[in-house]
Amino acid sequence: MAERLVAADASPLTGLAAAGAFHLLRTLFDQITVTAAVRDEVLAGSQLPGADELAEAIRDGWINVVDVPPDLIIFANLDAGEASTLTLAIRHAGPCLVLMDEPAGRSYAQRHGITVTGLAGMLVAAKNARLVHSVRPLLERLLASGFRLSDEIISAILVQAEED
Repeated sequence: MAERLVAADASPLTGLAAAGAFHLLRTLFDQITVTAAVRDEVLAGSQLPGADELAEAIRDGWINVVDVPPDLIIFANLDAGEASTLTLAIRHAGPCLVLMDEPAGRSYAQRHGITVTGLAGMLVAAKNARLVHSVRPLLERLLASGFRLSDEIISAILVQAEED
């Protein structure tokens, strides 16, 4: 059986970095794969949160980069990073988890039978694994950085994390 692939899109990477919690990725998943399009999106100009962290994780070897051209015909309404991440997941012969926040991308993943979670799911998983004491301060840092989450999503995260 093929090894489980954890494929990440840009948003969960930049979001965790903005929350000061990029390190949780390594603890939660041990090994992560990003496509060249995702790497390039995050590293472009080094202005996004997570650019330095991603570059270091790639150097350290716990985030791998693969060159997968995005299938922009199937995933016409997604950006290159999202489309290439889903293309990678679909081509993987074995269990896969996609880290993605984009609703359209998550919908595509689910229709293809791919397990998907996003930033919110990872924060709750970190709390459940006792890697963080509370998700509330992480959410506050995330929002202060300009990351957009609806009040409904914030409430749902806090309920799932038993912090409501």
